[in-house]
Amino acid sequence: MSASIGEEVHEDEGGAALNNASVTARTVEQQVPAKVHAAARKLADVIKGANVKDINSMINKLTCQTDSSAIFNFRELSRGSLLHIAAATGKSDILGLLLEHVDANLIAAKDDWWNTPLHIATKAKAHEVADMLIHKARNLSSGEDNNWILRRKNKHGNAALHEAVLTRDAHLVSHLLSIELEPVYWENVDRKSPLYLALDAGNSKIFRILLSYSLDPSRIEGLPPIHGVVAREQYDLLDEILKKNMKLFTMTDAMGGNIFHLAAFWNVPQVFKHLQLETEYLARERDSNGDLPIHIASKRGHVAIIEKLHGVSRWVNGQGQTILHVAAKHGREKAVRYILRPPDLREMINERDHDGNTPSHLAVKYLQPAALLHLVLDERMNPYLLNHERLAIVDCAPYPARRGFRPRMVRILLQSMSAKRSDLTILKPEARDKEYANISLINTRGLRENINTLLLVATLVTTVTFTAGFTVPGGLNSSDRASKDDRGMATMLDDKMFQDFVFYNSIAMFCSMTSVVFFMLAYLTEVHFSIFGCLVAGVLLAISLPTMSYAFLIGVTLTVGKLPELANGISFFGDIFILIITGALLSPMVFDLALYPFVIRRLRPIRPLVSWFILAFLCFFKVETTIISDDSKEDQRGIKTSASPPLDGGGED
Repeated sequence: MSASIGEEVHEDEGGAALNNASVTARTVEQQVPAKVHAAARKLADVIKGANVKDINSMINKLTCQTDSSAIFNFRELSRGSLLHIAAATGKSDILGLLLEHVDANLIAAKDDWWNTPLHIATKAKAHEVADMLIHKARNLSSGEDNNWILRRKNKHGNAALHEAVLTRDAHLVSHLLSIELEPVYWENVDRKSPLYLALDAGNSKIFRILLSYSLDPSRIEGLPPIHGVVAREQYDLLDEILKKNMKLFTMTDAMGGNIFHLAAFWNVPQVFKHLQLETEYLARERDSNGDLPIHIASKRGHVAIIEKLHGVSRWVNGQGQTILHVAAKHGREKAVRYILRPPDLREMINERDHDGNTPSHLAVKYLQPAALLHLVLDERMNPYLLNHERLAIVDCAPYPARRGFRPRMVRILLQSMSAKRSDLTILKPEARDKEYANISLINTRGLRENINTLLLVATLVTTVTFTAGFTVPGGLNSSDRASKDDRGMATMLDDKMFQDFVFYNSIAMFCSMTSVVFFMLAYLTEVHFSIFGCLVAGVLLAISLPTMSYAFLIGVTLTVGKLPELANGISFFGDIFILIITGALLSPMVFDLALYPFVIRRLRPIRPLVSWFILAFLCFFKVETTIISDDSKEDQRGIKTSASPPLDGGGED
């Protein structure tokens, strides 16, 4: 019998007598609450002391009072009823004394967390107390369900069996299972059954006890225990589950993902040791997204898992996408590189999905330059293939073009492809006029924003270098001490490093000043001259920044020259940062040159070097691979996996 979380049984199996007794007890409590509360609290304190003689004496005194029934059945104590407190002591003789004086319904009483006395006894690992309560509940039952007390849940959704598992008491768990097996299938509010809780508790002995029963996995509620084995890294249990209950091994989560889907998501190669003849079919099962485990591994870029699965798995998911489609879409560069190597996999490069997209289409659409690089450099890739929207690979870039490094890299890579002219204008002649109208369309607002930013930087460089020209290291010769010929001259004029300082500072100053002039002209003139002015000014500004940095480094080194260790340290780290600054400024030009179509197609020997350089740059700056697209529905399907929580909050990671 399955029970919903938070289920409350309003009528006990003991019949109407229990309900009548409950009404009577509540009526008496309402009449004299203060007096009854004080007496019940006093008795509770004595029970907590766990002295049987004191408890017996106190009970005898209370029995002589007219309101003794209300005291014994009082439920409003901080820890529930007196039965709850007695059960917490774990002593059966104390509970036995109290059971002789309380009403029968009190055995089902709940505290603030809906715990019955049996829950409390289970938490206290009190075997005899738990047996007494179960036996008492059976005596009260007039129906066929003698074990109703074992079916009661607290606010956490835990029955007594759940609590026994959480206490890690293997003997108590085994005893409760021998009395009532049904709660082993139930989930609590955390969607965890006793099997899953045993994994949380890290007690493999209890898990094996639960596993020893002939369980029906289709009845287990909540999170699949087999997924919990992987989540808690208790891989030694996988063999036992396979041997004792194969159906338990094949359980799926809320999105239809089996254990291999989850292991592929988390990159757990230990699980795939169990990829045997009797379990291979699981590697060919799709989840509710239509993905196979190998597609999950491809989404995550787990090459080792792809290698294990590609021999036994199907290639296409529910959207008709191969693992190369998935890897390209999610920017998994290592996975793309691996798939393009084996002869039986690399033919996927021109395969089309249900929407007609090749892997290259998806890499362009979702702006994944690292993945696209390998596809572009592969000569087998056909750039003329069209998808069902009649778009070639070069036509799939998001329009209007996004700003940022990733879109720029994708555009550069597209320029290097052999498909110089798209078939789109032939398939859709009506688009020619629009395309012609957009050729000269320039975002003037964005251009002016860029000019303002660069003009500010150039002005700052000019100010700094101009000031440094008159506040040189070492200062100037004063008029009272220096000779007539040396007055006003730099004190370190004959020093070679000082001469270098003046040289680099002057270059930085004149370049930045010239760039300021060109930026001003670019801002004030028409758009085409503005572009030319920005290019010239940008080059000059790019020269001024590293030269200014080098002038600063020389100046600081001169001022601390008497401490060679400090001077050498500053010089070393300064050189490193100047290289970084120079590399960052030159990288756009290097990329444009390195990926120029002539270089890509003609100079084959340097292709690996170009590829390595670009990938190293992407990795160093940790360029993200998050899917960028306006297609929110497809994005959601692409990102979400069988191992991810579903949108409604269910499922299992």
